[in-house]
Amino acid sequence: MLHSDSPKTPAFRLTSNSAKLAGFLCATALIPATTSAQSVNPLDNGPTRIVSLETGNLYPKGTLELTVGARQTSPSDRAGTGNQNYHGGGVYAFSDRFNLGFELQNYIDPVGGPINGFPGVGPERIPQLETNQLALWGKYQLYKDDRWAIAALGSAEVFTKMQTDLWGNFFRPQSNVAIGALKMPITYTVNPKLQVHFTPGITLGPDEIDGGQFYGNMVTMGAGVSYKAHPRLSLFGTVESSVGSPNTIASSGEWVTKPVWSAGGRYNVTPRVAFEGYVTNGFGVSPATSTWTFWPDGDHLMVGGRLIYTPGDKRDESYRTLSLPTTRPQLNAQQDGFTLGSAATLDPGLVRADLWYGSENNAGASINFSPDRDVELQFIFEQFADNATANANLVPTTNVRYMIGPKLRLMDQNNGNPFSLAGRMLYGRQISSASQKVGVFYTDLTANYRARNGFSLTASPKIAAWGSTELVGLGMGIGYNFDNGLELMAEVTPIGRDGNDTTWAAGARYHLGNSGFSVDAQATNAIGRHGIGGMIAQDETRFALTLSKTFDISGAKFW
Repeated sequence: MLHSDSPKTPAFRLTSNSAKLAGFLCATALIPATTSAQSVNPLDNGPTRIVSLETGNLYPKGTLELTVGARQTSPSDRAGTGNQNYHGGGVYAFSDRFNLGFELQNYIDPVGGPINGFPGVGPERIPQLETNQLALWGKYQLYKDDRWAIAALGSAEVFTKMQTDLWGNFFRPQSNVAIGALKMPITYTVNPKLQVHFTPGITLGPDEIDGGQFYGNMVTMGAGVSYKAHPRLSLFGTVESSVGSPNTIASSGEWVTKPVWSAGGRYNVTPRVAFEGYVTNGFGVSPATSTWTFWPDGDHLMVGGRLIYTPGDKRDESYRTLSLPTTRPQLNAQQDGFTLGSAATLDPGLVRADLWYGSENNAGASINFSPDRDVELQFIFEQFADNATANANLVPTTNVRYMIGPKLRLMDQNNGNPFSLAGRMLYGRQISSASQKVGVFYTDLTANYRARNGFSLTASPKIAAWGSTELVGLGMGIGYNFDNGLELMAEVTPIGRDGNDTTWAAGARYHLGNSGFSVDAQATNAIGRHGIGGMIAQDETRFALTLSKTFDISGAKFW
């Protein structure tokens, strides 16, 4: 394997940029800082971590944070949905001065392009990388006042699986590769909206793995800015790099130094739930991998998203003034349509189960759950119709596949907004291993207006992507609600980009009093009910029946 000839810089040497940043921090210390009282909602306060850059902020005692996210390259660059690094974790604040957390990462894909000197797969011979990683870390507050927050962080991390030709041989997978990090994040509060962050550190790791050069020990420097543009919206930017040591592999096969950068924002959907979106050239999210760029060259753009949940009855429930309790018609409206989603989300503590079957062997089941207000998690299993008149180039598979993702309500007509608005993201993949497991990314934005005379109007732009195939659509729906629990619905979705056939659905749904049961019947030309299934048309009309039941498990909730 190829090795770098670059000598490593001594730990005490600072780059000119680092010296300028240190001078800036010293200068800002002379500026009077005004601070506001800390909110009871942790997500309203300064960030404890920005993407992968640690800050000097900690969560207050008793805070529990749960996260799940992914970052990926463009789907048009690769077969399937691109290259993804999936991650999730949690943090618990044992005190105001000590937080303990963990992080899980999984990557099973080729890297971003061919690397000279390394074997690979596919016509371009791109090296494959398969890893599972676990990171445990603790963060302790060393000092805090109205301006400064200084913390110490240590992590112990392990790759339980590392299989690649980059480090050794793909057919000699490695296990229990230990790495770690020591960092001292520093945060300066300029004013209640603006914070500046500076994070020096050391990452620890082996110099070689199975004869291939690895990262070794590195001195790192990071800096970032977070700005609260709105009480619910924060913007941020970060840069972090090794100091003089190589931290990525170039397409030439040489090890080079490339800073990791990120830019994005976080929106608080509720005081307990936030969504973070960003772009970066970085691969890792743990303390020890935060300075690893995506390979090769560190010039591949990755788009990331993270859902953050801080449960607890001490948090505010909503940013809106709630008109509770929810009425029966409002509860009924929390159910998705035939091929369009609903702009409403289930009430906290409610679970809805759906079972459906239709002609052309379309069948499915879903479980929808609301852990908190304005948030719904959807778990869907569906087999698309196998009618031969559907465009075979657009149908990923007719085998059973799963779809999973969140729906976040951004506006609520029942509680002060002129209409309801929700965004949904679903990631799906074939379950059967008999053929290629094609992954599909789907997202939609659904707006709904309900008039007092029983009519409702829905508009829903949609996007689905897998491999080089992209579908876009604009769903439109109209419905009428009778006082006896009967609903009539009609939906149509013109499709563009790689598809050009409009999908439609029409039918009726009946809610059985206060039992939580409903049944609906529909006629449609769509091959499925959810996600991309509602965007692909067949020439013939088919029929389907759905049975739904809503359960109230709020008595068992812990949030």
